Amino acid sequence: MSRSAIIRSSILADFRRVALALGLDPIALMKLAHIDRRYLDDPDLTLPVRDVAELFEIAALTSGVEDFGLRLGEARGLPDLGPIILMLREQATLRDALRTLSALLHLHSDALYMNLEEHGGSVLTVEIMVGGGAYCRQAVESTIAGVIHIFRWLLGEDWAPASIGFRHTRPTSRVRYDRFFRCPIDFLHDFNGVVLKRRDLDRKLPASSPVLRRQVERYIRTINIASSDSYVHQVMRVVAMALPRGEGDAVTIARYLGTDRRTLNRRLARAGLNYSAVVENVRKNITTQYLLGSDRLLSDIAGLIGFESLRAFTRWFHRAFGQAPSSWRAKHRQAETRRTRSH
Repeated sequence: MSRSAIIRSSILADFRRVALALGLDPIALMKLAHIDRRYLDDPDLTLPVRDVAELFEIAALTSGVEDFGLRLGEARGLPDLGPIILMLREQATLRDALRTLSALLHLHSDALYMNLEEHGGSVLTVEIMVGGGAYCRQAVESTIAGVIHIFRWLLGEDWAPASIGFRHTRPTSRVRYDRFFRCPIDFLHDFNGVVLKRRDLDRKLPASSPVLRRQVERYIRTINIASSDSYVHQVMRVVAMALPRGEGDAVTIARYLGTDRRTLNRRLARAGLNYSAVVENVRKNITTQYLLGSDRLLSDIAGLIGFESLRAFTRWFHRAFGQAPSSWRAKHRQAETRRTRSH
């Protein structure tokens, strides 16, 4: 978990076209984000997800377009997830397709985490673990738009979710959001994700062609879903879902994974990790997104990442980041203001 999280360069599909349409120089923006132009031409390369998030934020700041990420996701259409996308149509229902997507998403990026929750409602939560205090509002909106394209590919272009949730603040204009999502949108929400109607999860998916089915079967034989990397990804996905509920202890997470604490610790140890390190990584990422993306009270953020008191949260934050959360937020806000002026 010390190395940079990566993503396939297919995430940059249509970046050049959207940037040019807004009067931007896409190559110059990529240089600012330390991304070589060759990533525009080969969708199967991998690059640090932090650099991609930075690129999208720079583009939004330079253009003055708050919804740059949404525009990019809208223009991209159905995400290029490689062979993973082939497997979704082979599932019996939408529920099965989403569980497959959640389980295999690490093959596209080890920074993306999706989790289908059906406790008192149907929600597909989406997390992007950028790390290092980087902001990823634009990447989140681009990713959620991609998820909506997947739903519409599976269920038809007329489909709309029950609602959408974003952790960050509301944009100045919601026109593009309302037009694309066609449902209520909750900003400053407790999660990034898509709220679904239960009946949609039970909908049968159309079968694909026998040729496509054989391609999928060949692909399944080439991957090891039970690998250590896959298991770590699965644990982080469940932790991100459970923290806002105050359920971040190892026993509860192991139960969600259908195992016990000893097995959980043993399998993480095979990947050179321990449970505390996994929770720390997830907690730090989610915390920075709350601090950078909204004006939420620190006491509210404390509860959302599993702390029972502001004092406990502040102590943890000081250990993790070397300063108080209020100071960290002010420092990064000032840096963001300077960067905005420079662009």
